[in-house]
Formats: sequence, C-alpha cells, structure tokens
Amino acid sequence: MGGIKRLKIQQLKHKQVETELRQLSATLPVGAKLPAERDLAIEYRCNFLTVRKALKQLVDEGLIIRRIGSGTFIAPKEVPKSSGGPQPNRVGMLVYEKGNAYADGVIQAIAHTSLTESIEIRSCWVRDFADDGLRQAELLMNEGCVALTLPWFPHTMTEEVRSFVHRCPIPVSIPILIPGLERHCFVKQAAFGDTLLTGTEGLGRYFMQLGHSRIAFLGPDAPGDLVLQQKLGAYSCFTSRENVATLCGLVAPGTHAMDQIAQRWKEFRGELAILSYDDAHALRFLTSMHKMGLSAPKDFCIVGYNNSDASHYSDPPLSTVAQSFGYIGEWLLKSALALSRGEVCQSEESATLDFVVRQTCNGRGNITPALSEMLRKLKLNIIQEENALPWLAETDPELVDSSAA
Repeated sequence: MGGIKRLKIQQLKHKQVETELRQLSATLPVGAKLPAERDLAIEYRCNFLTVRKALKQLVDEGLIIRRIGSGTFIAPKEVPKSSGGPQPNRVGMLVYEKGNAYADGVIQAIAHTSLTESIEIRSCWVRDFADDGLRQAELLMNEGCVALTLPWFPHTMTEEVRSFVHRCPIPVSIPILIPGLERHCFVKQAAFGDTLLTGTEGLGRYFMQLGHSRIAFLGPDAPGDLVLQQKLGAYSCFTSRENVATLCGLVAPGTHAMDQIAQRWKEFRGELAILSYDDAHALRFLTSMHKMGLSAPKDFCIVGYNNSDASHYSDPPLSTVAQSFGYIGEWLLKSALALSRGEVCQSEESATLDFVVRQTCNGRGNITPALSEMLRKLKLNIIQEENALPWLAETDPELVDSSAA
C-alpha cells in the first residue's frame, strides 16, 4: 500500500460514489444500517442527490434495503462458498454489535482502503469477544480469511479482547495498544497516542492565544478508558506547564450529571474554554448550557473530537478535531496482512489531525498565520468551514465543481 490516504475523497461523481457505496455495502455485515444520505454526502464531499442516485442502483440490485422511516440496511447476502484454503488478500472483520460513530468511521475507512488496495473483506457481527467472537473467527477462517481486524471495541472489553487474540485461530490486528499485544496494534508503541497528546496541547495553546483564562477538560467518568487516561495526562501536563488552573469534569451518561457540571461552570461565563473528550460530550454540554440561556461562543467556547455527523448540524455548528480514519483503516489492514505472513507492520508516526473551525470556538477572524503555524507543528491542521458544506446544495446532482471545495 502507498502512503496515508484520507477517507474523504475529493468531489466524487455519481459512478465513483456508487463504487464506494458498493464496497461499503460489501464490507458491512448483513443488517447493518448505512449512514443517512446527507451524512454520506458529507463523507464523500458530493451532493446528497448524487448519493441518492447511487443508493437507488444498489437497491435495484438487491444489495441494500430501504425501510421507510427506519433507514437503509445491508441486504442478506449469499452464503460464501468454501474457498478451498486461505486467500492471501482476504481479511475478516469482526464488528461489535454495540458500536458507535467512531466505529462507523473506521469501518468506512477499511471499506475504502480495501477497495483501493484490492483486499477482500468478510465481516460479521459479534456479541462479545469470548465464545461468540471465537466462533465467528473460525467461520471466517474457514471462508479463507488469513487474518482478522477489529475496527473498535469498548474499553470495558480490553481483557476479553486480550484473551480473544491469544486464542484466535488466525492473527488479529487491533485499534489500541494493549500491554502484551504490542505487535498486534496498528501503530508502534512509541507513537501510540501521540495525536491525543499533541492535539490536546495544541487546543490548549489555541485557547490561550485567544485570551481564555480558564481551560477545562470534559469527558466520561470511565477510569478504565485508555484514551481518556492519555487525554487527561496530556491536559494535566499542559495546565501544569502553562500554570493554568485545572478544571476537570468527568460525567456519567444522562442529562442530570451534565446539567450539574454546566451549573458549576456557568460562573466562569466569558472566560471559559472547554476541551471535550469527544463530540458527544461537547453536544451534551451545549444543550445543558442552553437550558440556562448560555451559548457558545458568546458565553463559553468548546471544541469536540472525532468530527461526528451530529457536529455538522448542531446549533451552533460544533468546532471539532477530525480523526484521520483513513490512516487508521489503512494501517489496520496493513497490520493484519503482515501478521498473516508472520511479520509485523506498524505505523511509526501519528497522523496529522484536522482542527475543523466552525462556530463554537471563537476562531472566526481570530486565527493568525502565527497561530496556524504553531498548531501545524503540533500536527493540527486548521480547516475553517466558512460555508456550511456547500456541496450539499440541492442542485447539480452529478458533480460539484472541485474548484469550489
């Protein structure tokens, strides 16, 4: 495979979008729900009518099913015939049935990489990574898969995944670093989590440059979450180094806990900036503050993480950090194929992240060339969305001119 590829492909025509969606449909397990048309249009940087036309072709071929009021789903597939032995470019993918937006992003990236690199993906749902996971792994092995990849699993299943990898009949590439399974992670130990560290520091410096005297961290109350641990560590180091007071809010699911945090933090109105663990927590906080008549960026500023579909449509649109899903998907497949040959292939450096500046971080008109260069050195590339996704306009369904991007 070549260098790092980005999942968001430049201005795809109808047939190109159809090819991407055909591959995504072939990659996902039966019954999986496809993203909404407008979300796919955002992903592929095209008009939503272009997506609709491509989906219609797949419906006509019986590859996907539309259910009015519910969405579009992967149709039942023919049971694969026995391959007669391992196929060197066939990789299995175990999709945990209780996934999230992050998992969806990685799966879409795997689908795109498998298309561009002629890798065949066989996928299935799993309820766990114990008995069910091992049973599905054996079925995929019997279909000729030489390795497996796990696009995502919850941090609470880390020990279960550790046991699964040791017991699995074929090699497994994994998306996070688990002690004892270092060779199975898609990135080398020395580089794992670099983006979490530099990204957190970069956003902290960004808010300092804009004059915020209180920079808070907002995230889940989940002590076992390895990603949370790294982000908290990066936040603590940053606040200590810059002599900024620590203000940390870790909340349980539900509105009550978030409302309590918002109630406590409203006294910092006008000087508060928030680094959020992900978009979901940022959007929940926006809602809680809105109940009290406070809004971003007038009363506080906030930046999410992962650039979820919901961040495009929030009121106001949420500034966020976009993960490089293309990078993750590509290296997960590289790692899996290398492990199938008894080798180790891992990324040695972290990917550059996009800092998508919308309306909640007060960046409009305040980002100087010097600030952009400082963030670039920390692998944060500023993307200012001046116009709200112009390629979604309900005209020109075949193609939006690439010069308008």
